[in-house]
Amino acid sequence: MLTAREHAWHPRNIVFLLVYFLMEIKARILPIEQKASDGSIFPRKVLVDYLESDTYKYRIATRTCLGSITHGNRDQKTNKYSLVPAVDQMLLNMMITHYVSKMYIEGDWLCGTIVLLPIEPFEGTQVGNWIKMMRGLVMTGIELPVSAVVVGEWQKDLCTKIYDIPGVDFTLDPGFKKAGLILRTNKTYSKR
Repeated sequence: MLTAREHAWHPRNIVFLLVYFLMEIKARILPIEQKASDGSIFPRKVLVDYLESDTYKYRIATRTCLGSITHGNRDQKTNKYSLVPAVDQMLLNMMITHYVSKMYIEGDWLCGTIVLLPIEPFEGTQVGNWIKMMRGLVMTGIELPVSAVVVGEWQKDLCTKIYDIPGVDFTLDPGFKKAGLILRTNKTYSKR
């Protein structure tokens, strides 16, 4: 049994406190050379080329690789403003909950750092409630799945060039297994 002091300084609690205050969470975004549920495959060279592109550098510098709680906010079929691109639905519907501050290759994954927006500017709004919910899920150790929005060229299922990754959304239906937040580095679980 841990004392209150030992519990407060337990590594898991320290990680959760850092996540809460800093609001930065590591995520696996796209696997390299693995098929998505729709058959899509992203070669390493294509991902590396994108990370070296001016488009990526601009997105990161301006914090405009934005995300929400679902890909549905980007769906052209649900776009009630026909002149507005689907990607801007998030702005119109005030759905933005986070941004990606950086992306990088780690092993066989394109990974990134997701930064949850602060609650205070959105207090009393629906997006404020969603940000609170996302923080609460993270604080309880739920490793939410994510899915990237990729604009690129394709030859059949193979991505040959990425023009842009304008966002990474939380979703319970990711295109790739294991794409999602990484809250625990040690993936052992108790039977309780």
